[in-house]
Amino acid sequence: MTGVIIGRFMPPHNGHLYLIDFARAMVDRLYVLVCTLSHEPIPGHLRYQWVQELAPHSEIIHITEEIPEARRGAAGAIAIWADSVRRAVPEPIAHVFASEDYGWDLAWSLEAQYIPVDPSRSNIPVSASAIRANPFENWRFIPPAVRPWFLKHVAVIDDRSRAEALARDLNTVVVHPYHEFWQLTWNEFGGRREVAPLSPEQIRRGGRATIGALARQANTILIHDVRTAEDLAMIEELDVIIGNPPGVRNDSPLILAPAHADADAVRRVVLGPNTAGA
Repeated sequence: MTGVIIGRFMPPHNGHLYLIDFARAMVDRLYVLVCTLSHEPIPGHLRYQWVQELAPHSEIIHITEEIPEARRGAAGAIAIWADSVRRAVPEPIAHVFASEDYGWDLAWSLEAQYIPVDPSRSNIPVSASAIRANPFENWRFIPPAVRPWFLKHVAVIDDRSRAEALARDLNTVVVHPYHEFWQLTWNEFGGRREVAPLSPEQIRRGGRATIGALARQANTILIHDVRTAEDLAMIEELDVIIGNPPGVRNDSPLILAPAHADADAVRRVVLGPNTAGA
């Protein structure tokens, strides 16, 4: 018995995961079609990768065909969607799962049974449009794999205790430099074995891996404990700098003076004026 879910997943959220888990429990094989267009604000390849990670036991299919006539609400759009589904899914479809009314017509066009799932969004009260409008108010509904797309980054220059205090007050995590962990460990244990030290490139990869892993656990803001210019350069999307980094002008709008960098100030600057104390 087969089922299908179609959607834009822009972005995937916990409501989508609920829909997928529900459908998986109802069928033997579930096909999830991620439909993306090139002009959309979140790249399609990312959304496809996210859904692959979030639904590993389903068949994930990426639909990238640009069909202007298939826009939602257009006359004949449902028939176009049904044709795309038939061409993408290699077997007859028994059930269509959705939380929106188009599911009735799509199922009828596919000669399948429609099974609605939480159409009032009572169980998981969120939508992708609500997340795009205000991701930080809806953070609890964003899966860890997706959070780095919306995450804000704050670099604290050469002040480990301030970085840790900010992370504690903001209920988030702090990235400490991987090269310091490596050096401390090597100094203590490296000489006890006949092993080669990590190469500079491996250490840099460790730094990037640290940022990537902690970005999934951060709560709207990721604090970076920055010691070197290379640490700073690893932060691809930097929102605020606290302190005086090398090579950055002191009047840069990114810079926040340490004396004015408490948790509420960082929230206001990074997340917006109405988020202090949230």
